[in-house]
Amino acid sequence: MTLLNNEGLRVFFSGRRRFQLAWIFAILLFVFADYYPSLPGILMCFVGATLRFYSSGFLRKEAKLAVGGPYAYTRNPLYLGTFIMALGATISVGAIWLSLAMAFVFFLNYHYVIEHEEGKLPSYFGSSYLKYCEMVPRFIPQFKRPAKEELMKINSDPVVYSFSYSLAKKNKAFEAYVSFVGIICGMALLVYIKKSIGLQ
Repeated sequence: MTLLNNEGLRVFFSGRRRFQLAWIFAILLFVFADYYPSLPGILMCFVGATLRFYSSGFLRKEAKLAVGGPYAYTRNPLYLGTFIMALGATISVGAIWLSLAMAFVFFLNYHYVIEHEEGKLPSYFGSSYLKYCEMVPRFIPQFKRPAKEELMKINSDPVVYSFSYSLAKKNKAFEAYVSFVGIICGMALLVYIKKSIGLQ
């Protein structure tokens, strides 16, 4: 039995575990932030937040299978955006060991979360979803998107190929930017406090 096929890990990462892990990660990030966030990490975190925002404008959940925009490159752009945000945050304060630990835990977490979700989606979209899985990778994006004609065979509704601001708003897309600002400002404030009281 491997790490990717372990029943104990599957149970551990079920439910709302990813939200608990996110809080643990945030606490560790704030505690081990030793200097003010650097621009490369901040930009990387912003890119992740923007990917989440953009992806939300294509997601209609169980109503229509999302295959347009970022969903033509990866089946889970929202999770990818969160991962990039977390990686950027750790890199911005030089917490390299935390970056490695976070990447490993997030990888396992998303593996089981996505596996669970993929078990339900065929009941909503049938064979179209299975064809989509053959065409688009699960997490790491492909460089070249499938031809529009091939995607249209999966979902011929033109509405799924255009970004919708109202849909993004409905999906609470702005929470990604709120999280981005909160993480960066929170780390900067904590570093300032540490320096003010002589802990650094």
